[in-house]
Amino acid sequence: MYTNEQLLNYAKSLSESEKTQCENSLKVVENILISFGFSITNRKYESNDDELDYGFSVTKDDMTAKIFVQGSYGNGTCVRKESDVDIAMIFLSTFRGNYLKGKTYQDYVFIKSNFDILKFKQSLVNHINNNYKNYIANNHNKCIDFKGNDSSRKDIDIVSSLRYRDFSGDISCDKDNYVKGTLIICNDKKEIINYPEQSHKNSIEKNKNTGYMYKKVVRTLKKIKHDMEDDNYQSFKKVSSYGLECMVYNIPNNFFKKDDNSNNYKYIVFKVVDYLNRYKENIYKFVETNDLLKLFDNPNNDLNIYKKFISELKIYLTKEQ
Repeated sequence: MYTNEQLLNYAKSLSESEKTQCENSLKVVENILISFGFSITNRKYESNDDELDYGFSVTKDDMTAKIFVQGSYGNGTCVRKESDVDIAMIFLSTFRGNYLKGKTYQDYVFIKSNFDILKFKQSLVNHINNNYKNYIANNHNKCIDFKGNDSSRKDIDIVSSLRYRDFSGDISCDKDNYVKGTLIICNDKKEIINYPEQSHKNSIEKNKNTGYMYKKVVRTLKKIKHDMEDDNYQSFKKVSSYGLECMVYNIPNNFFKKDDNSNNYKYIVFKVVDYLNRYKENIYKFVETNDLLKLFDNPNNDLNIYKKFISELKIYLTKEQ
């Protein structure tokens, strides 16, 4: 059975050395973009126990973009040191709009762009490989990746995307009345709409509203999931790190708070897992951390696997380790 001390150890956030590795990774991208002709503005490298606020903006000719660390590193929920640093590069100067029925970009007096993000992605890969002997960049379907450098920086994934503007709730052709997201166009032409900025903001708010327990519990359950996988629960590899984070996000805030019965952290972890067990037949209602997409509308998330994981998780927590 896990002890309170073990669970507290699992709850720990990134070490200072890991934060430095993430910062170094982003600075490598910064230097590459400078050599590619971009000007850098709005640098910000700030962190605390529960998130990394690392990013900057770039401009070149008529292109503008924002770059920041996203995903589990940016949200402060990463638990595996070998994980890649996921870096978002969102082009703001070119966007895809989604409009109310009967409306088009012309109603907003927008101008069509000829910017080709896939050509940009390949040209950036070529630039890296032609000018940096220590980096071998690969143009994967969804991202550009290249390896880290021993202990000084992490492996890097650069996910380039267009701004996605959802005007479907706007009836007055207000150019500023939209929900902002990102549109990733893969090499195979598949398109993915994400909302990383909302996820980051919502995770910070959830953490504050739970007395800074939300992210501790997420990190703890992620490590327990890895223990289960190491213990031959192989099917639970289909429960993604982000999917588990989203499940915890949907748990009401009061389940993360201590009460008069117990002051230890283990009690909170058990309360959260107990809630998931009692609610597991209804987890199909769960949303992602962006509060905009349903968790199980994503075809990669197998509802039955997640329900099985929840059932086994409670048993695993109390078994002899």
